Amino acid sequence: MGEVCPFGDSCKLSHNVDEYLAIKPKDAGDKCVLFDLYGKCSFGYRCRFLSAHIDKDNKLVVNEELYNQNPVYTTNGIKSETQKALHHGKLEFPRSDAYLETIAKEIADEQKQKDMNTLKRRIANGETDDADALSKKVKTQEDHDDSDNDTFFDAPTEFTDVSSAPAESEAPEKEEKPIGPIDTGYKKLIDFRNKTYLAPLTTVGNLPFRRICKEYGVDITCGEMAMATNLLKGQQSEWALTKRHKSEDIFGIQICGSKVEHVAKAAEILNKEVDVDFIDLNMGCPIDLVFKQGAGSALLDNRGRMFKLLRGMQEVTDIPITAKYRLGVRDNAPTCDRVVPKLDEMGIALSTIHGRSRSQRYTKKADWAYVGKMKNLSHRMPLYGNGDIMNFEDYNQDIAVSGVDGVMIGRGALIKPWVFDEIKNQRHWDISANERFDMLKRFTDYGLEHWGTDTHGLNTTRRFLCEWQSFLYRYIPVGLLEQPPQVMNERPPPFQGRNDLETLMASPLASDWVKISELLLGPASDDFKFIPKHKANSYENVEG
Repeated sequence: MGEVCPFGDSCKLSHNVDEYLAIKPKDAGDKCVLFDLYGKCSFGYRCRFLSAHIDKDNKLVVNEELYNQNPVYTTNGIKSETQKALHHGKLEFPRSDAYLETIAKEIADEQKQKDMNTLKRRIANGETDDADALSKKVKTQEDHDDSDNDTFFDAPTEFTDVSSAPAESEAPEKEEKPIGPIDTGYKKLIDFRNKTYLAPLTTVGNLPFRRICKEYGVDITCGEMAMATNLLKGQQSEWALTKRHKSEDIFGIQICGSKVEHVAKAAEILNKEVDVDFIDLNMGCPIDLVFKQGAGSALLDNRGRMFKLLRGMQEVTDIPITAKYRLGVRDNAPTCDRVVPKLDEMGIALSTIHGRSRSQRYTKKADWAYVGKMKNLSHRMPLYGNGDIMNFEDYNQDIAVSGVDGVMIGRGALIKPWVFDEIKNQRHWDISANERFDMLKRFTDYGLEHWGTDTHGLNTTRRFLCEWQSFLYRYIPVGLLEQPPQVMNERPPPFQGRNDLETLMASPLASDWVKISELLLGPASDDFKFIPKHKANSYENVEG
């Protein structure tokens, strides 16, 4: 690093710079993005672009004028003192504790009323003449009928350290927040209407990718889905998902969980610790790992729990709470009609519906007509639609069919992030291969800035670039289409591009994606291995 070793003479590691430089991997380039941005590279001699900030005497160079300005481009993450308090269980959650006490009393009252109704029915049926004796035999029975009682759920499965007995004292009443197009009771005024929204995307929806989409004109961005339990454990990797670039002017964080206690506390700590404009509850994730825990799309079949989660998030924060969900869990059995009116009544700031069920995943077309019916059930709450938008014609058609207040775009943005520019300018952009390559170059610069310029950061940037390429290769240039525009879920046959670069970018082979990364980041190291997480087609393992 070029600094004095804090261990002094007792350090057992070598401090011989010349010996280290002799065995250090070759530089991947001569321009260090960190040095250019901050005046100093925090990775020192480990930087794979070391020639940009080392002199002829092998001394590290610092741009003192720029460094003293202390520029800040990215915010959020977790503070060391907050992480330590979480690890030792000493962080206080006063607003969550008050809400949990209130909910515990409500549940106890609901259970008491249910027991009384059971008792009355049994007496009416003549099962016993001794009401006192019968009352001792009454056992709590869980009611699974959402249509009869959407607000009941079993307390012991919801709380880990909160008694289900009535609280001794009521939590102080909280002033009700105004609702409408602009939520004037919050820290920041946000008008969610008539905007485009980049969907929270696991793995590929990272900060460098969101910066690319901001450059193409998207209005709203959101971090990758963060698990509430991992945030409360102070996991560094989970808190990294909260990071925000200064270009993200309307930025949210999406959390996922099934326990009222966990979700409320995660929302409270985010509200206190990070710079965020809204918090979104994931109620649509279809993957089995999340669904089996009762989170994500499983909440659509447990609406009592869903509403308590959202209400808790509202109670413990000073920012808008939003929700994203699917049509329902099963095909041909939508449940949104029992969700939308309640969210509207609760004052949820924004609701987004993915026009597919959980069982559909990403197959078949999104049902925008049904999304439109749900829009008619929302009177004050802005409602967005999501699914299959890949060009401005899709956008115009889906807006016309549904009447939604805005759209969220996921896969369409991964395949062609310039879709936001096409929507704003109402055009089909025949973007050239060189323009797309320049976009990838900006992504790698943003990746090195975000993940680091050492070997680990270089490999991480390369890996995320290849992950993104597993979507990018599906794009068919407008100039090659017989009948534009390209349609989602229609896989093209192999085609020859208008130049070698365009052909390479259309390759479905992971080995070719690594070749593209090598054009931008230099040769891959011997230990670099890439296996795509998002397997959309046939792949091969690559060791490069």
